[in-house]
Amino acid sequence: MSMVENELTSDALAPSVQPRSTGSQRIELRSELANAELAFFEAADDLRSTKRILVLKLDHLGDFLIGIPALKQLREVFQGSQITLICGPWNVTTAEKLGVANDVRVFHYFPENAQDWDGEIAGDAIGRFREVVRGQFDIAIDLRVDEDTRPLLRHVDATLRCGIGSRQKHPYLDVVLPPEFERRETGLPGSEQLIIGPDGFHSRMTTQTPFYHETDFSITNGHIVYGPYCQLPLGKLRAELAYQLTAPPCWSPRVGMIIDVVRHDRQEPVAVLDVPRLPKSDLFRVDVRFSNDDPYARYEIRTLVRGKPRWTRLRFFGMRLEVERVPQARYRSAELHIGDSLSLLVRLVAERGRPLYDRDFAELLAGGSLAASLRPEGLLPDAKCIVIAPLSNSLLRNWPIDRYERLITMLMTEIDSCILLAGSPGQTRILADLQQRLGDDRRIVNIAGRADWAALAALIKEADLVIANNSGVAHLAAACGTPTLAIYSGSHQPQEWGPRGRSVRTLMAAVPCSPCGHDKLEACPHDHLCMTLIEPENVLGHAIELLNRAAPSSTLRAERSLAS
Repeated sequence: MSMVENELTSDALAPSVQPRSTGSQRIELRSELANAELAFFEAADDLRSTKRILVLKLDHLGDFLIGIPALKQLREVFQGSQITLICGPWNVTTAEKLGVANDVRVFHYFPENAQDWDGEIAGDAIGRFREVVRGQFDIAIDLRVDEDTRPLLRHVDATLRCGIGSRQKHPYLDVVLPPEFERRETGLPGSEQLIIGPDGFHSRMTTQTPFYHETDFSITNGHIVYGPYCQLPLGKLRAELAYQLTAPPCWSPRVGMIIDVVRHDRQEPVAVLDVPRLPKSDLFRVDVRFSNDDPYARYEIRTLVRGKPRWTRLRFFGMRLEVERVPQARYRSAELHIGDSLSLLVRLVAERGRPLYDRDFAELLAGGSLAASLRPEGLLPDAKCIVIAPLSNSLLRNWPIDRYERLITMLMTEIDSCILLAGSPGQTRILADLQQRLGDDRRIVNIAGRADWAALAALIKEADLVIANNSGVAHLAAACGTPTLAIYSGSHQPQEWGPRGRSVRTLMAAVPCSPCGHDKLEACPHDHLCMTLIEPENVLGHAIELLNRAAPSSTLRAERSLAS
C-alpha cells in the first residue's frame, strides 16, 4: 500500500459513512439460515433521475482536458441533476466556462507541477477534503485513471461510489470499471520477480494482518486462501507460497495441503500440487509451476487444507512469483485511450443505475390472448395470482422440489391466492406430480407446455408475483415488470447473472464455495448446500413482502371479477 493510501485509510481517519448499496442493487445479509447467512439482492431505483452527483477531477491541466468528453457525457446522461465538481485551482476557470457542473469547488490535493509530487499529503488534508465535499450525494465518481485519489471516495457520503480499479484493492467502490492497464497493480511487464503479500489474496483465516494471515482451523470446509485474481507475466512461472505450521511440542499435527492454480476462462486447474503432510517448522515454502501464454488471463491460486489439525495453527505470508521472461511487444493495439476509459466509466455508471428493460418491453414480449383454461375459475376478486417455475435447465440451479411443495402450501395458507406452475413441455410430468402431492387443489394449475413464450409473458405481466430459480422465467418476469423473487444457487452471482427490475429480489445462501461455476449437480462437492440451506420459511417472508408492496393488476382484477 502506498504512503498516500496508508494516510487515507488509517484508523484515525476512518470514514464516517459506509456504502449502502452495490452497483444498481442493494445487498443485505441476514442470519436466517442454520449454518450460513441469507443474502438478498434488490434493484435500486432508476438513478437517471438522480439529483446529486459529486465528481472528483483533481489531476493536472492535460489530464483534465482528456476528461472533458466524459464530463460532458455525464452532464448529458444525467440531465437535470445537480453536479458538483471538485478540481484543482488551475482547472476552475475551464470547468466554469464549459458548464459541465452546477457547482465547482476547489481542493488542492496535488501540486500544480506534477514533478513536485512526492506522495505525501498534509496532515489536515482529510479534514479539508471532508469540508469541501460536505453534504449527501447519490453518486460520487472519481474521473481519474490512476488510483492515488480513489481512497478519497471513502470520505464522501454517497449511495454509490464509482471509479476505475479492482474490487480487491478498493472494496468500498460500488461501481468498478476494471483498468485496461492492469499491470500497473502488479509490477512492470518485464519484471523477473513479483511479490504479492497476504492482503493481495482473499482469505477465510480467522486472523488477518498486513504481514500474515493465520487460522486456528475453526474453518476447514473449502479453500482458506484464494486469489490474487490478477494478470500475470507471460512465460513459465514459479509461484512460491510461504507458510508456517505451529503446534504444541508434544503434538505432531497430521495436516496436508492441496494447492491448485485455476485460470478464469478454464474449468480445470492448470496446475495442482498435493502436499500429503506439512512440516512443523518456523517457515516452509511450497512451489507451484505453471505457464501463462495469455497477457489478459487472470489467475486464482487456492489453498485447501485437510487432516487432523487439533491444537495447530497455520500462517500464510503471501507469494513470490518468479518468471522466465518471454519478450513481448511494448505496443498493444487493444489498449484504450485514457479518455475512452473515463467515458466508459460514465457509461457504466449510467447503465448500472437504470432499469435493464424499458417500460414497453413487456408489451413487445407478450402477444395474443390467453386461453381461459390457463387460469383457475371461481377465484375471489382479491386473490393473488402467483406464477411459480420450480425447474430450470440444471439440477444444480434448482431449489429442491420438496421445498417448493412446502412453500406453496404455506403461501396458500397465508394468502388467498392461485398458483400457476410454469415450465417447458418436458417438465409437465414433474409439475403434474407436484400438483398431485399438493392434493389436486383447484387453485393450482399446471400450465407447463400449455403456453408458448409470448403467452407466458402475457400471463406473467398480469401476475402479482413470480417465484423461480436462476432461469429464463425469472428474467422474463423482470422484463415484464412483475414482482419477482429468484432463488439462486451458488453457481452464479446475482450481481452478474441475476434478473434486474424495479421489483426484483434475489435470494442466495452466502456459502464460501460460491461462485463455483459448475453446471452439473454431480460436480458439487458440498451436497448442494447453497440450496438445501434455504428453507421455505426463509422464502415465504420475502414473497409476502413483495406481494404487499406490489400494486394489483387492474386488468387481471377485472378478469377475475367477471370469472367469479
